[in-house]
Order: sequence, then structure tokens, then C-alpha cells
Amino acid sequence: MRPPRCGPAARLLALLLTCQTALASTPPRVTPLSLAEVLERGLPASVDLERSRRERERSEAAVRLSRGQLWPRLDLVGSASGTQVGTSIGVITNLPTIGDLSFGLGQNGYAVIQSLFAGGGVVFNANLLPISEGWQVAAARSSSQAADRQLSENERQVRYELESTYRELQLRQALVPVWETALQASTALERDVRAIFAKGLAARIEVQRASALRAGDSQGLVTARAQREANRARLAELLGLPLGEAPEAADPIRDLQRPWPLDLETTLEQALADRPLLEALKLQEQASRQRAKAARATLLPSLSLLAGAGINTNTIDVPVLETAGRVRAGPANVNLPSIDTPGNIQGNFYDWGGLLQLRQPLFDGGRARDGAALAEREAAVLAADGDLARRRIRTTVRETWQQLQASPARIAAARETVAAGERALRDAQLRYRAQVEPLTEVLLVQRDLQASQAALLTAQTDQSLGRALLVRETGTPPNPQP
Repeated sequence: MRPPRCGPAARLLALLLTCQTALASTPPRVTPLSLAEVLERGLPASVDLERSRRERERSEAAVRLSRGQLWPRLDLVGSASGTQVGTSIGVITNLPTIGDLSFGLGQNGYAVIQSLFAGGGVVFNANLLPISEGWQVAAARSSSQAADRQLSENERQVRYELESTYRELQLRQALVPVWETALQASTALERDVRAIFAKGLAARIEVQRASALRAGDSQGLVTARAQREANRARLAELLGLPLGEAPEAADPIRDLQRPWPLDLETTLEQALADRPLLEALKLQEQASRQRAKAARATLLPSLSLLAGAGINTNTIDVPVLETAGRVRAGPANVNLPSIDTPGNIQGNFYDWGGLLQLRQPLFDGGRARDGAALAEREAAVLAADGDLARRRIRTTVRETWQQLQASPARIAAARETVAAGERALRDAQLRYRAQVEPLTEVLLVQRDLQASQAALLTAQTDQSLGRALLVRETGTPPNPQP
């Protein structure tokens, strides 16, 4: 039966799927990097450091804002108005745009008043007792200094994160050849077992054990490669590399020849004496206590000066001004004819003056007290954070220092174990081929050798990580070693 033909849409879809599969299977471009190159490229690309820099800039802007509250204000003011009023009583009061006027209209009189006003001037306002504002400036300054110290602390953290990730990548890269060697040995052993079994000189269970060993090594190799790629992706994220580029540790794993130069007591003193984290917490605590003082200062007297001067012009037009009178002649009242006398007046005037105001708050509903109490509680929490940070630093330094002192002996023992394991594996393989030892002995020896090789690489990596951790805690000039 002839297969059905594919239309153009189906062929296009198949082509797109093929291209997508090809792109997805394209391995990333590997870029070998040394530890010095990783530190050089990773520090400027760190997102954490960029956030800390922006936090510092925000704190500096808050200092400038709080300082602006201490400066007096000088405002340019201006106003204009136009008003028309009709009245039959001859008295105008409480009109903001005209003021108070009075006309002698008499009985049955009527007037229309039109007013045009324009004025401008300057107003000066100064706080002569900025007590609360001064404490707010001090609190903002302390917060800015804390942000600066936090940036220094984050630089230590980012440097350690870069180096620790690089060391982990070194370890994962080194474990892949260990699993590859183990897989090659187990594959060769399985081939030998099958050949011996084909001659009837081995039991079937030995073939099954050899197959299980080879399958376990294959699974371990796949896992090691996956962990290596995961560490590459993590380091690439820290370095800000594009998606199609993966870093590779160019430095091999080596023993650190130079021991840690400081004893435990000196290391602890240096870790606690000049630690940006502790200084930042102390400055944040100081800023909280200064905010508490600023809250209490709102209940103190305040003295302010208000001064102003200006020039004004005013035009008052009375287009209608009708007055009428009445004369009593004996028993009769005679109305006089009304008189219409419109008028106009225009003029300019200046004014200046000053006001000195003393203000003493008597009751604020407890806002000052509660605000000060909240700031004091924040300061207490920050003081507790400082104590916890000191305890953590002491614990980390003690444990790391002790482990670093034991690293040379640990590495030397691991080297002896690897050398002995290699000799034992060669001997076990020869004895198995000669049918002197069972396959189980070869399996155990090969597993022990693989574990000792991983232990040696892990011990060397732990030594590098321990030194990097002490560099982070003490702040000594970092000297990265390959």
C-alpha cells in the first residue's frame, strides 16, 4: 500500500520541528575560565551588588531630602481678583476680594461696585528651632553609612559565592572522569565475565553482578554530568553569560600549599573587629535610636519666623451710584429726585511685615510617645541581630579553622587510600582472571577505589572552600589559588 502524500503545510511543520530539535540539541559553547577571571567578571555583573549600590544611592538621596528640611523657604506669591457687587444698603462687609466699604445711599438708593485687584510678593518662612528635623538628618546619615557598609559586606558575600561555585564546578568536572574510568573498567570486566561464562568457567550470577556494576557506573556518570551542567548554569548566571555559553573551570584541583597564616584567636579577633555586617547593624541601631529622639522632639517648643513683602494694585469702579432722599413738610412726605453720581478710583500700595511664632504642643494623642517606642523596639531588634551575627561568625570561624587545620592530613590520607586502591584493583582483576578470587572481590575493590578518588577530590575542594570562607569572615586580602 502506498503511503499518503504529505501536503505543503505538513512538510513545513516537519521542517520546523526538525530545526527546533536541532537547535535544542546543540550543545552550549564552553568557555574555559580561571578563578581570577571569574572574580574579575563576576563582581561587576553581580545583581546583588547592583542592588546594594542602588540602596546606597537611595540612602544618600534620603540624607539630602532630610537636610532640605533645615533650610528656610522662600516663596514667590501672586494673586488677582475681579468682583462686582450690587447693594442697596450701602454697606459691604466680609467680602475677601474687596474688604469693607460703606456708601451713603440714603433711602431707596442703589450702587454697583466693580473691583479689580492684582498683587505679588515674596514670603520667607524659617524654622528657628529645628530639633526634631536635626535628629531626622542624623538618622538618615546613619542609615546611609549603614548602606555603605552593607555594600562592603555584600562584596565579600558575592566574592565567596563566586569562588565556592567555581570550586564546586571544579569538583563536578573532576568527578566525571572518575565515573568514566569506573565505567570503562566495569565494561571491560563485564566483557571478561561474559567471555569466561561462554567457556563455562563462571556462574551466571557473576554475569548479572558485572552487568549491575556496569549499569550503576553508567547511572553515576549520567548523574555526574548532570551535576556538572547544573553548576555550569549556576556559574553562568552569576557571571551574566548568554544562554548559549557555558563556563568551564580551567584551573585544576590542587592542594593549597600555604597554610592559613593566623591562629584561631587572631582569626576570631579579626573577624569580629572589622566586619562590615556588624558595623551596618550597629549603624542601623543608631539610626533607630535617633528616630526615637526625633519623635520625642516633636513635643518640644518650636519657633518659626514668617516674613513677607509685596506690591499691589487695585481699581474700584462704581458705574451706578443712585441716591435719593425724602423731605417731611408738615404732615406730608415729599420724595426728592434721585441723583446718579458714578465714580472711579485706582491706586497702588505696598506692604511688608513679619511674624514670630512660638508653638508648644500640649497633646498629640500619643503619637510622639508611640513613635519613639516603635523606634526603640526596632533598635532592640537590631541589637539582637548583632548578637546573633557575632555568634554565627564565631561558630563559623571556629569550625572552618579547625577543618582547615586538618585538611593536609585528610588529603594525605586520601592520597594513600587512592594509591592503595589502584594497586588492589589491579591485583583483584588479575586474581579474578586467574580464577583465584570471585567477582565479588573485584566489585568491592572497584567501589572502594571510586569512593576514595571522590573523597580525595572532595577533601581538596573543601580545603579551598574553607580558605575562601575564612577570607570572607576576616576580610583579609583575597589571594585566589588555582
